[in-house]
Amino acid sequence: AALVAGFIAALSTYAVQSITYQHPIKGAMCAATLRSSAWNRSGEAQKILLDKKKGRERILVIQCQGHIFFGNSTILKESVLELLVEKRRSGDDPIVVILDFTHVLAIDSSSAMTIEKLKDSIIKSFGVEVVIFVCGHEDGFRCHYDLSLKVNGGAANKREGSSKRLLDPIDIGEEDPIMFETCKEPIHPNTSRAQARASVTARALDVSNSHSGYKNAVMADIPNSHVCETLDDALIFAEDVLVAVQDAMILQNDVDDRFRSNILEGSGMAVKCSKTQQSSLEEISRAFLTSLCTGADANEIDKIYRLLEPEMYYYNDIVWAQGEESKSLKLIVDGSLLSLLEDEDGARESCYPGSIVGELGLLNGTRRLTTLKVVSDKAVLYSLSQEQWELLACEDPKVARFID
Repeated sequence: AALVAGFIAALSTYAVQSITYQHPIKGAMCAATLRSSAWNRSGEAQKILLDKKKGRERILVIQCQGHIFFGNSTILKESVLELLVEKRRSGDDPIVVILDFTHVLAIDSSSAMTIEKLKDSIIKSFGVEVVIFVCGHEDGFRCHYDLSLKVNGGAANKREGSSKRLLDPIDIGEEDPIMFETCKEPIHPNTSRAQARASVTARALDVSNSHSGYKNAVMADIPNSHVCETLDDALIFAEDVLVAVQDAMILQNDVDDRFRSNILEGSGMAVKCSKTQQSSLEEISRAFLTSLCTGADANEIDKIYRLLEPEMYYYNDIVWAQGEESKSLKLIVDGSLLSLLEDEDGARESCYPGSIVGELGLLNGTRRLTTLKVVSDKAVLYSLSQEQWELLACEDPKVARFID
């Protein structure tokens, strides 16, 4: 009996010593090198984002991992606050903090409440403008507690007593506010509005119109917290905040330049567009091509444009599936899409107007590496087929080089 008892005790000791403790925080870094997919920002916006005192270096990204439960949620909270204390001591106080839960497997209810309180501590104790939570899944956080609702910046979560405006009220008309959307429901791609205003999350802006048409507007208020599905969406939102804090009009102009088609009144289009709409789409497409094809003259842009065929897609449409043959590339002109890795949970990337997708597969003859899905009400893509690409490469290699 003593031998058996000794064996069990030794086995138990070995098992306990073999347990590897996993810290709830995987790592933390500033976002100086974590640029979002909104790469085609205006020059003024880029200048702000590249500034060491005003730009991406003022975004702190903290990545969490594993299971968050009552045993390590306090460690998570204390570790985050310690990181912020260190930032303050070094004079690098962040303007935006991103808490990324993409690699978190589960969160229990008590820990979810601790995370909710952590948000308040970050804002009140460290003066952070916005705390952004990345849930990593379209259904929200992996917990029974409604954490997505609790930490999303609704009206109740605006800064207490804040009358801060990014421009003096005298500079704008009362009917002209433009604000970050503060949804009270968890983020979900199936929204009734044309999400393409211009992204699945951060780019949904409430644009006011008047009898004279679209007017310059100002972002008057910023929610102190926000929930995003992906890290890319969070980075876009954070970049918007940085630009807006410095000059709201620069952000407004930046949105106008990149998403002009989505801001137009009645952006949802019928399958057969009117001549006015076709003219607008052509203008926007040419502008995108000019931005993408650096150094191309007007004739070369015109040659590429005439090879493109407009296509209309609707919410939940699959443009192509992972593993399919690559027979075209697409220029996104209007709408929002999601690129998904089918065999990796949570591996996804948002795609926005002004982006080209599918060029790698077309040029290299490889199969599609991801599934491309529409997540806005409608999407307009301009497609370059394999046949047209081969024709262009053969007849005018110089112009073809702008694409590859």
